[in-house]
Amino acid sequence: MYFRNFLLRALPEEDTAYLTPHLREVSLSRGQALYEPGDTVETLYFASSACISVVSVMRDGRIVETTTVGRESAPGLLDAVTGLPATSRIFVQVAGAALALPSAVFRRRLGESPGLVNLTFRHARALSQQAELGVGCNLAHSADGRLARWLLMTQDRIGSDLLPLTQDYLAVMTGVQRTTVSLMAAALKRAKIVAYSRGQLTILDRPALVERACDCYVLSEQQFEGLREAAE
Repeated sequence: MYFRNFLLRALPEEDTAYLTPHLREVSLSRGQALYEPGDTVETLYFASSACISVVSVMRDGRIVETTTVGRESAPGLLDAVTGLPATSRIFVQVAGAALALPSAVFRRRLGESPGLVNLTFRHARALSQQAELGVGCNLAHSADGRLARWLLMTQDRIGSDLLPLTQDYLAVMTGVQRTTVSLMAAALKRAKIVAYSRGQLTILDRPALVERACDCYVLSEQQFEGLREAAE
């Protein structure tokens, strides 16, 4: 069976045989909540074409995205493995397909497969590094550089130039006001780097967008490529 998700594709043969009968294909809709803070992560979602956001919820209700997860991995890995409650809100950023697996099945297999343990911690480390990188990026880099970075990361994770993203969500991605996002998106549109209309953003000139992205994109891309190479 061919998997679009890099984590599943990188599974040792024995683990693939064990886990595949428990996988079920699901369709995830935009805005769908997968876990809220305090929830038990009973299901792991391995995205095929969907893109999933991990956000921190502030006491005043504001939310800031810390991690974007698509076909390269699965969100909530450590919570699923430890059985501890989720600490972040995890919801669907871009609608699409995923494969769902009961966390209990994954944990059972971990106890039998050192190879799966190694793969899981490698992916958990990459997701943790992305979150750490996002914190530093939000503090050190300009909003337009962060926007370019998040657009490129989303494109990488769903494998498409068409990104169904609203301005409200772009504001969450970059941690700025919606009016600021409108101005930045308009500038990219005038430069013919993107086309944007009614919540549909299309990347027209990826090299130009890479030039506008902050330095963190290169580091993020290295992590992404590392996971992809492990799957091939």
